[in-house]
Amino acid sequence: MEEVADFFYDLPKDYGLAFDTVHYIVSLQGERADLGDDFDSVTKLNPLASWVSSMMVCFAGGILTAPLCGEPMLSALVDDPMRLLIATALWYMMFYFPKDMIYKASKQAKIPLYAIKGLYYPKKILSGIKHAKHIFKQNPLAAVVIATVKGNGSGLIKPFARLARGKWSPDVFESIKPSLTTKYCFLCALIYVYFPWDSTYVLIVGILIAMKVGPLFNVSMDPFTITEHKLAPFVFGDKGKQE
Repeated sequence: MEEVADFFYDLPKDYGLAFDTVHYIVSLQGERADLGDDFDSVTKLNPLASWVSSMMVCFAGGILTAPLCGEPMLSALVDDPMRLLIATALWYMMFYFPKDMIYKASKQAKIPLYAIKGLYYPKKILSGIKHAKHIFKQNPLAAVVIATVKGNGSGLIKPFARLARGKWSPDVFESIKPSLTTKYCFLCALIYVYFPWDSTYVLIVGILIAMKVGPLFNVSMDPFTITEHKLAPFVFGDKGKQE
């Protein structure tokens, strides 16, 4: 088990640039999907807003965790110009390449891209836990929060990314409707904070890859909704009876 864990620990570190590149591609796919019918108008009339929004999504984990840890918010963007340049190049190719060839090609490679993205989540969660422990010492709550934000920063930053494009959508705040990815990142961070074992990390890797790849094969990866619907009336009361 230790060898397997070491493999999963080291892979995203040894090939960090490749993993970051995949992360940017998947994030930009999500950004295009979020634009929807506004894609042409935003990218053609407001390219700067499109770029700012896209960079916010690509570097969301660092942008959001920095102020939580008392660090400069823009350090995630300016500390590594090479990654910013790569993300910008990918943004241009996926948004402006003739006939959408690059974007369409990336959509055809969803399975390997999503599998690598699934491997990327544990690395980000572990990075968030280590960072939080360095700043907040022995504070498990801070470690779970920072790791969750680091893991799914692109989902958490979505309302602010939309605002950068001139669209305010407070209904998409994760505090109102947490995404499946945020729930998984929170659960995995919670498990690893209290059980920081090699076997735990391997388990988390398997869970997060399944979460990302499973839906591509029409496999439901949402065990939370049923549980929430069962527990919510007992914990918070039956809204229907009160009305």
